[in-house]
Amino acid sequence: MATQIQRNSVTRLLCTLVLSSILMACVTGPQQKGPSEPAPEMFGLTDRSAEQYLTQAEQASEPDAFSWRVLAIRAWLQQGNVGVAEPQLARLRQQATLAQQPLVALLDGAAALANGNTGLAGQRLAAVDTKALTPNAASYYLLLQANRFEQQQQPIDAAKMLIERHETLADQEQNAGLERIYQLLTQSSPLALHQAQNASNSESVNGWLRLMAILNNQHTVPGQRSWQLQSWRKAYPDHPGHRYLSDSTEPGISLDAYQPAHIAVLLPLSGQLAEQADAIRNGILSAHQGQSSRLSFFDTNGRDMATLYRQLQQAGADFILGPLLKEDIDALTSLDPAIPVFALNRPAYQPVLPHRYYFSLSPEAEAAEAAVHIWEQGHRQPLVFAPGNELGRRVAAEFKTQWQQLSGQQARLAYFNNQQSIESDVRRALKDGSAGVAAGVGVIRGSIETAPPSGPIDSVFMVTNTTETRFILPYFDFIRDSRAARLPTYVTSRSYVPGGEPPMSELNGLQLADMPWLFGGAPQLMEEIETLWPTAGSSWLRLFAFGYDALTLIPQLTQLREGAPAVPALTGELSLSEGGVIQRRLQWMEYRDGEWQAGSE
Repeated sequence: MATQIQRNSVTRLLCTLVLSSILMACVTGPQQKGPSEPAPEMFGLTDRSAEQYLTQAEQASEPDAFSWRVLAIRAWLQQGNVGVAEPQLARLRQQATLAQQPLVALLDGAAALANGNTGLAGQRLAAVDTKALTPNAASYYLLLQANRFEQQQQPIDAAKMLIERHETLADQEQNAGLERIYQLLTQSSPLALHQAQNASNSESVNGWLRLMAILNNQHTVPGQRSWQLQSWRKAYPDHPGHRYLSDSTEPGISLDAYQPAHIAVLLPLSGQLAEQADAIRNGILSAHQGQSSRLSFFDTNGRDMATLYRQLQQAGADFILGPLLKEDIDALTSLDPAIPVFALNRPAYQPVLPHRYYFSLSPEAEAAEAAVHIWEQGHRQPLVFAPGNELGRRVAAEFKTQWQQLSGQQARLAYFNNQQSIESDVRRALKDGSAGVAAGVGVIRGSIETAPPSGPIDSVFMVTNTTETRFILPYFDFIRDSRAARLPTYVTSRSYVPGGEPPMSELNGLQLADMPWLFGGAPQLMEEIETLWPTAGSSWLRLFAFGYDALTLIPQLTQLREGAPAVPALTGELSLSEGGVIQRRLQWMEYRDGEWQAGSE
């Protein structure tokens, strides 16, 4: 009997335990097995089989499961197993969160590329929001683009992608990356490599393109190659491309003051710009009086720059002054001349190299100078009023860029198109400016492009010529209040009025920046010019001064580049940027009853 009771007790205990387990399971739900390890970086190194990654994905919870599937898909794509990868990729498309969608788009591009469909891959990769990618995902994106360009037989574009990717790689991966960049660029001609250099590239990309253009040129004489490589070394001291240069010490290039024996001057001496080139030529000849060096003038109009360069080399020139036209400067730059070049303009791409200099009288440079001057006068809310054409917008944009660097704020940009709309354009610009609110961007007359957060207009910069200035300026006075003091108004050389003409009362108080040469600088030289060229106008005089200063500066270029004080000259107070660009501080004068006088500010 006792034994039976014991058996019943054990049975009841077992039943209770089973029931408790069932109840516990109902409460807590089924138990899940976690992954054996955390999910690694999705776009890091793939060092396992796709099946191993997928096994981990099936065991893991989100978001780790997503990471494991990405790795599995990448592993299959690397093996070319697109058909196996596609079902998993389709699953990711359905399950991806908003934040994960750029990663799925990236894999879509990789799948198209693995299938050999470079066109579709390009479309899919173009749709990827690269700003939403992690650093490793962005590195993978650049690798895919490089692979795509290489399949499309575009080695330079492929190398650009790999150059941008280089800094994201671990040390052990960088050597292989550099070797692939080098191998890709050895496939391209020096001309193609020169043409690919531009201001939109990174410094590292331009450094690679320039180096490989030198190394790939089999027709360069040893002396010129040595010059080019030394110039490259100085321009890119920390560039990874140094590993592909010989360890042998090459003769250095001198950075002493230039004392050229034979200067080749490149100007368009015939054709549409012959008159302007002649003014520059006369300025150069005037500055050259008494010097022992030789001058040779070469007409660039309709000439092939490679042929012209060979001619000046054969003539023994050791310094190039010019060219004047931007396209000619670009053509000369592509030849990578082995003598100093002092270009008389500023092209879009200006490689920062030893012995390369740029000088221009551009309206954009004057706008930047105006921004600095207006800031120095204590104004903080200027209005830029410019014609709505290409020149006006370009000059206004340069003022805006300089102003933002000085103040950290936008400048108000307002545009006009014709005389009929001037009153309404000025009224709109002043109204929006006094309210201190941003208006919409537009290209029609009177549009206000940008406005700072708040504050009334306290000055005006007008991008206008003399006729436009005379017509527009009274509207600013009338619309504001004819009894109120005129807003301080600034213009550049385009609004210059020669002294001695009948007074124009509407211009009184106008402040203008121009060359000291036109305001009485170098009176003896001006007297000589007036005797030799009595009909010369202000435009001719500016170009004469431009040529005069260019030749005069040659012996001072290296010192200026090393930080020597600015040089007073005919065209302004001249200094040099680190990039070799001549910078001018102009002379500001105020118009009073027919004459330009020193300003009262």
